[in-house]
Amino acid sequence: MSIQIAFHHERPISPAAILSLCNQQAAADARTIAQTELMLQEGLTVGVWADQQLIGFSRAVTVGRLCAYIKEVVVDKRYPQARIGQKLINHLLKGLEQVEIIHLLCARDLLTDRGTDTRKDTGTWLFQHKKASDLSSPA
Repeated sequence: MSIQIAFHHERPISPAAILSLCNQQAAADARTIAQTELMLQEGLTVGVWADQQLIGFSRAVTVGRLCAYIKEVVVDKRYPQARIGQKLINHLLKGLEQVEIIHLLCARDLLTDRGTDTRKDTGTWLFQHKKASDLSSPA
């Protein structure tokens, strides 16, 4: 099995494939194809494929170079969530190197050794860092 990771502008991501992944999630947003197409035009989106099948995606919404919010990290349930999720986040961070502040609220196992703050009541970590270029590889 061949795994490939790429930004949407490098390898277009199908809105239907994104909706299929999102529908696997218990708390999936109700989205239309048109809304998903618009989402792909805004911000920065990265996908990961196993052979030709999309098995994960992540996206960031940005305010110029001031800040970015990593909005979603979605991985097909049949694949290792943490490993694929970490690949998505790391690739997305490469595209956000010029951004001053990056925010991410995610499952604890997606971020290790990255200056995170545990939110015990939610089981999630809050990630906030000022130098995105320092985050492309674990400390």
